[in-house]
Amino acid sequence: MKTKLTISGLALAIIGLLSSAAPLQAATDRSHAVATPAKEAQGIVQAMKRQFDKPQSPLKVAPVVVEGDWALAGWLQDARGGRALLQKRHGHWVIVVCGGDGLRQADALVHTGMTADMATALAKKLNVAESRLSADTLKKMASFEGMLRVDGEAGHGAGHGGQGVQHKH
Repeated sequence: MKTKLTISGLALAIIGLLSSAAPLQAATDRSHAVATPAKEAQGIVQAMKRQFDKPQSPLKVAPVVVEGDWALAGWLQDARGGRALLQKRHGHWVIVVCGGDGLRQADALVHTGMTADMATALAKKLNVAESRLSADTLKKMASFEGMLRVDGEAGHGAGHGGQGVQHKH
C-alpha cells in the first residue's frame, strides 16, 4: 500500500513540476521577446555607424523602431540629421533609403517594397518614438531633403565611407 501512495505521490509531484514549468517557460519566452528589440536596435546602430560614423563627426542614432524585417532610425551628425530605413537581409541590417520627414509617412514607405500594413505599423511606431524628442532634434531630422536610395550592399560604403551622411540640398 505504501508503494501505491509513494508512486501516486511521485506522479502528483511530477505533474506539479511539469505544470509549474510551463509558466517558467512562458516567462523565459517573454523575457527573450523583450530582449530582442534591444538586440535588433544595437545591430541597426552598428550598421549605420559602420557606414557613416567618423571620428571628427560622430553619428548619433535614435530613436530606432522595428517591425518585422524593417526598421526606421533617426540620426544626427554635426548640425544635420535625418532618418534611415533599414531592411534585414541575410541576418544583417542594411540601409535602404535615407531621407527626412518623408520617411515618417506610411505611403512613402510602401514605395520601398514593404506591405501597407507593415508601413503603417512602422510609421506609427516612429511617430510615437519621435514624440519624445525635442523640437530642435526633429528640426535637424527634417533637414534631410528628399530621399536617397542607398540599398546597403550596392557599393554605398565605397562612395560614402568615412565621409559621413551625404545630404541633398
